[in-house]
Amino acid sequence: MTPLPPKICIADDEPFGRQLLVDLLKPEGYRLVQAVDGEDAVRVAQAEVPDLILLDVMMPRLNGFEACARLRLDDRLRHVPILMLTALDDRRSRLRGLEAGADDFLTKPLDGSELRTRVRTITRLNRFRLLSEERERFASAVALSPNGIVITSPEGATLFSNEAYHRLLASCPAGNPPPGNFFDTFDPGTAAELRRRAAQVLGGGKAETPLEITLPTASRAGPTIDLTIGRLPWGSGEAVQFILCDISERKRLEAQLLRSQRTEVLGQLASGIVHDVNNGLTAIIASAHLLKLVGPEKAEQLIANIAHSAERGANLLRQILLFARGSDSAMVEILPGQIVAEVGSIIRDTIQRTIKVHVEVSEGCPALVADPNQLHQILMNLCVNARDAMPGGGQLSLTAAPCRLGPDEAAALGGAARAGDYVVLAVRDTGTGIPPEIRARLFDPFFTTKEAGKGTGLGLATVLRLVRRHSGFVHLETEVGVGTCFHCYLSIHPEPANAATAS
Repeated sequence: MTPLPPKICIADDEPFGRQLLVDLLKPEGYRLVQAVDGEDAVRVAQAEVPDLILLDVMMPRLNGFEACARLRLDDRLRHVPILMLTALDDRRSRLRGLEAGADDFLTKPLDGSELRTRVRTITRLNRFRLLSEERERFASAVALSPNGIVITSPEGATLFSNEAYHRLLASCPAGNPPPGNFFDTFDPGTAAELRRRAAQVLGGGKAETPLEITLPTASRAGPTIDLTIGRLPWGSGEAVQFILCDISERKRLEAQLLRSQRTEVLGQLASGIVHDVNNGLTAIIASAHLLKLVGPEKAEQLIANIAHSAERGANLLRQILLFARGSDSAMVEILPGQIVAEVGSIIRDTIQRTIKVHVEVSEGCPALVADPNQLHQILMNLCVNARDAMPGGGQLSLTAAPCRLGPDEAAALGGAARAGDYVVLAVRDTGTGIPPEIRARLFDPFFTTKEAGKGTGLGLATVLRLVRRHSGFVHLETEVGVGTCFHCYLSIHPEPANAATAS
């Protein structure tokens, strides 16, 4: 970006004197502002903060010496060069001007060549001073930043890196020094994505959301970082700025929150789990007692009943344990229909019998790259909410279906919807519906309409966060007295920012 030409404030009570200065300086391309006396000079300078002030000494109300002294009291104007114009050629007047804060003098009548040369030299020196101060502030901010900052050429050659970046690399088990080319720090897939994003911002494109990646190490996983890319001028060309924010602690706390939220969901389903296990045990005990009373011809059927009840109970407990324990975040290729079927089975076995559970997976529903534990949590949270919305019973439907959104369809959905290919996981109930006055706060953390002690208000906030992590969005359909449906759109082609952590 081309810098603006220097701005000069001309202060002279004589219109002829001001016009003479304008005629001499305007052809040089300077931006000129004018003041008609000393007080006006202070006001204009405070409003415009010029690069140079040309101040006539002999002015009414506030002479040049007094105006100069007042200008130096303003922190923003303390270092702005002041060139005093005077017909007084005695030593005493010049000393008085220097004491007031003037930087130099020009004697009237003015010599045009000398004026232009002096102004050119002073404005250049002032620009250099400002640039040096700006550079010092930048260096201080970069040095104090807790985030790693790396500046590279468009090709990736490292031009600058701060201490925080070196500490970040040192925290890796590998502990390697940064390579000469920044992109060589990463695996080929991540490096290719970084090159693409760098080229995009250098081409004037909008910076994308931060890229979440794990720094490479020799053995175990290194720190997880959010990497942001921007463009900035560097010398006579342009450079790429990478900001690396260590989010390892945030990820640890998020995982802890997800575990506690899974425990909350299980707590809400506990009565149903106990009821179903008790039913299975009752069937096993009754069949075992009957075995003593029947002959061999009926024993085979009773043994089959015992095996079926035990297997059903073991399968329920196995799924509950898998959901409760979760696992480390892992984006893998999965069949979403299988997740829907598993959650449907758990819900069918654990909620009250007055709610009928319907599961439907569209034929040809494609695989997608996702975290299966997080999809389980999304659906379990929504199913618990659906159950609570139907205290008198009803129907709960879980579905999975492919969907292609064009620009018009995405615009019609509004919100965070974008065109693309998705798998839509939907949970529909025939419950009370959601009143319009609370819909805007529905996904706010800790917002709940349940009684105290019956919910933390994190269920839907967790759903939204996990869906976004899969490059998706949530669309809500609801009508009071009819029911509610949450449509979770999960991208079939997630952004690398969301898939890179696992890789």
